[in-house]
Amino acid sequence: MKPDRNKGQTIATQPPARSNSADPEPSVAHTSAVPVWLFILLALFLYLAMVYLDRHGGGFNPHVYGPYTSSNQLERLKPLPPGGEIVVKGRDVYNMPTCVSCHQPNGQGTPGQFPSLVGSEWVLEENPARLIRIILNGLQGPITVKGQPFPPNVMVPWKDTLNDDQIAAVASYVRKSWGNDASIVKKEQVAEIRKETANRATQWTAEELLKVPVAKK
Repeated sequence: MKPDRNKGQTIATQPPARSNSADPEPSVAHTSAVPVWLFILLALFLYLAMVYLDRHGGGFNPHVYGPYTSSNQLERLKPLPPGGEIVVKGRDVYNMPTCVSCHQPNGQGTPGQFPSLVGSEWVLEENPARLIRIILNGLQGPITVKGQPFPPNVMVPWKDTLNDDQIAAVASYVRKSWGNDASIVKKEQVAEIRKETANRATQWTAEELLKVPVAKK
């Protein structure tokens, strides 16, 4: 009992209702489970969709569409550049990135650091013997290109990385690109100079290269 503050009387309070032990326990309504085969079907559908996109989406390149499936297919349809197939191979070597990181995709080099290959007398010399030597053994020290001096720098040797075919190809590429128009380099020329300089363990300097006798072709 507790007093009623308003009337000064006491009123009875009811005890809280208690559940009957016979009453059933509350439960959540049971729903049907999603069939396993539906997950398998969804996964199969997603897999087939990915395969289709991979084969027909052109690598998500908006310029590639049926019947072509990749940009490489379109590249092969382009007419060969001056010099033919060896120049195409040379472009791949140039972009490996053996050369492009320093001399840039346009061959213009890096101002004040790496000289341009465009119109370079070292690239366009009638006999490519000096260019082949540079690729084989590398270059160090200062160099002057088209009358512009460049500070001492280092070009790494590629003789242990590239074979004669690759060196002939990349040399041909730089001699035939960006407006350059010199003769193609043959792998036999590279093989001859590789044999001649086999005992050389250091990089060339521009001064040393200028002293190398190079016959006119």
